[in-house]
Amino acid sequence: MHRRPRHLAALVCLCAATQLFTACSGEDGKAAPSSHSASHPASKRKGGAVNRDDVNGDGHADVVVNGWYRVFPKLGVEWHRKRFVALAAPGGPEPGTAFRLPERLPRVDQRISSGPVGHDQSTQFTGDLDDDGYADVVAGDVVPDSSGKYAPDQRIVWGGPDGPRGDTKLPAGVLGATACGDFDGDGALDLLTLATPSFSESATEPQPATVLYGPLRRDGAVPRTTSTTDVGYQGKVSVAHTVVGDFDGDGRDDVVTKGEYDEEDARIEEGLPEGVTDATFYRGTAKGLKPAGSVPGITGTAGSIPVASGDFDGDDKQDLLARGQGHDRAVAVYGSSKGPGRGKARAGGLGTLKVGLDVAVGDINGDGYDDTATQSRGDDDRVGQVMVVFGGKGGLSAARAVTIDRYAIGLGGSPRSPGDRDYFGWDLYLADLDTDGRDELLIGTFGFKKPRKDAGYWILRGTEDGPSKTDRRFIKTTDVGTS
Repeated sequence: MHRRPRHLAALVCLCAATQLFTACSGEDGKAAPSSHSASHPASKRKGGAVNRDDVNGDGHADVVVNGWYRVFPKLGVEWHRKRFVALAAPGGPEPGTAFRLPERLPRVDQRISSGPVGHDQSTQFTGDLDDDGYADVVAGDVVPDSSGKYAPDQRIVWGGPDGPRGDTKLPAGVLGATACGDFDGDGALDLLTLATPSFSESATEPQPATVLYGPLRRDGAVPRTTSTTDVGYQGKVSVAHTVVGDFDGDGRDDVVTKGEYDEEDARIEEGLPEGVTDATFYRGTAKGLKPAGSVPGITGTAGSIPVASGDFDGDDKQDLLARGQGHDRAVAVYGSSKGPGRGKARAGGLGTLKVGLDVAVGDINGDGYDDTATQSRGDDDRVGQVMVVFGGKGGLSAARAVTIDRYAIGLGGSPRSPGDRDYFGWDLYLADLDTDGRDELLIGTFGFKKPRKDAGYWILRGTEDGPSKTDRRFIKTTDVGTS
């Protein structure tokens, strides 16, 4: 039913997605011990791969989209949000039948006045957490409490044959939900959570990452068991980024973490202590995540930041895509049996590829190798562009790249002022939404201010040559879920 895990870019945890979630702590301030629970249902999955993204169980990957829009011509209008699940179907998804998530979540403050780019602190990703054969949606956000202060709210919206139905709120003590993965290799997906990083130079407390092992019970989202790992080296590293994937090819998902520091942070003035690394590979094992050393290619306080994973060279080991700190230049770190970056070295390959507002991973041309789409600015930084780089036997190569902006797909318009941007590619997804074996490229855009354009998503059909610039259609965010 599923060729390979999809939407691995969604398994990225950025600081903005975790900074408002607090750790579950004991009375001494340290991470609470692992908890265990009983009376869990037996697995209903009879062999086959875990379901990471098929919400309605029809055998095709779906995609959860976090869309924003404004209503014109009303002046001074605020931004509104529609979180929805676009269901794959022959011929492509129908926007009116997409499942909107807000109705199944608390009435979050879904309007912001300054636009979502850089301000949206929500998180959403999919995975079959109760092991019933349908992928579920993990949706996190911050919501105002009775006093007007914002607090975390995390829920699992359960998948089913008719789409997502019903939700379970994660207990208040659960850390920030980050990603799904089968970390113990038992065939059931688990939920990775991460404590808020402390950027204090005097930090000495652990930064726990807790795995909630599936299947999870729908009643209270209770895990089968848990394990906790201090990924912050007792406060020496402020982990703000994580990426999940099976980087060593052993059948279990692993985790790569990356720390973040201020330029004048005293912790890095003389280098990190012996045995401490700001980029660590945690191997998935039957007994929890185990630290397995640094990650060549992104290690170092001036190193790159991991943003996504995918099998770009087709060796059945996940690889890392990282955003370089120098002008956002992209870096690829390839998996191996010893971990990411420890196999055959590969020089270059990505040229001037940059990672901007978003990145997505999938197989656009259906050749069995994962490809990547990244957003960046063009020659005119007010006009966004998306660069698609194809995978192959040698991995990602800029020699096999396609650049797409509004003009490449036949759109007109131009910026009218220095601050007028179209944000073409601010939100990116790759999924086989027409069920033909090739992933479609969804490109989010807001359009220029004058003339005002509707916010929405261009869907470019996947072909053997990449995303089609002519076989495309536009879906307004306002039209989603209206039937």
